Amino acid sequence: MYGASAQELYAEIGQAISSFAYSNSSGGTLENLNSKATQYLSAGHTFLLKKDGLGIQLGGSIRNYGAIGSDPLLDNYFEWDVTYVGMDAGLSYEFFQQRAFRFYLRSSISLEYLLRGTQTLNNQVFNLSGEDEFENMLLVPRIGIGLRYPISNKAALNLTYTYGRSFSLTNSTPQDNEQLNINVHQIGLGISILLPGCNCAFNRY
Repeated sequence: MYGASAQELYAEIGQAISSFAYSNSSGGTLENLNSKATQYLSAGHTFLLKKDGLGIQLGGSIRNYGAIGSDPLLDNYFEWDVTYVGMDAGLSYEFFQQRAFRFYLRSSISLEYLLRGTQTLNNQVFNLSGEDEFENMLLVPRIGIGLRYPISNKAALNLTYTYGRSFSLTNSTPQDNEQLNINVHQIGLGISILLPGCNCAFNRY
């Protein structure tokens, strides 16, 4: 564990598999809608609490989401590609250590705003800016597990898997219970660097 309370900077880049889950007011779903591989980048500040393995994370992110689908009966092809910029807040907890390896749980929530987005229908591309569903702020809770390995006294590599499901992008009413959610699985590789000013270090053994 850390010898004292500490602060660190973190950065993470990774691959995501995102999908859209849609249901209309009568419970019908959009069929033939498949997931899409996307990317994300996050960075921020972690406040590490003394001896108990708990960290508070605050940061920002850029995340891509998407989905691909088709309708064989109508011979249609459709695709969504959206990019959101977000503010992230979360907790991490180191629950187990085996020699230099540390295992941790992570939970977070991000408030995200549409940076850009397009919808492709066959050969036509439509801008999603101004569309009600995607202009709403996106709120995404996530939970995951990770592995940390120190590469020096002041730096460590992190491998993290998280799953998230957004709150609905549509504003449903009792008369219209339409729902549009984004599901996303993420796996990322990151680095954490202890900031100067504390007499602390990542214990390698």
